Amino acid sequence: MAKKSSASLSVVPPSVATVLAPSKSLTARQKELWKEITLSKPASWFDHSNAPLLSGYVKAIASHETLASRSDAIEATLADGDGDLKTLNRIHAMIERQARLIQTFATKLRLTQQSRYTAATAAVIAGKASGARPWDEGK
Repeated sequence: MAKKSSASLSVVPPSVATVLAPSKSLTARQKELWKEITLSKPASWFDHSNAPLLSGYVKAIASHETLASRSDAIEATLADGDGDLKTLNRIHAMIERQARLIQTFATKLRLTQQSRYTAATAAVIAGKASGARPWDEGK
């Protein structure tokens, strides 16, 4: 094997990370969410081992959106006196389950503030927050 020149050893070839592609089994809305999420982080943030978690995350979000719109439609009929409270109650229970699922996936994928900072670091960052805080209004 030929000896490499010192010039060729001094140049490090760039490592190009590619954005994780969505599964073909996802719906159009789920693929849209996948793209939004993967593009919000560095390309190396997600790898193939994260694909099942990310898939579950986007499915939970899409399901939550569907349930929320169904809830809105039923609530609109309640104002007219035609709504079904039992159905609305069941949908709200499903929405709550989806919200917890979204929260779990987001934490596991390290997308939430809680999963990125220790409590002490979060307190320091919160203390440095700029601008008016909602609870300070009217003072």
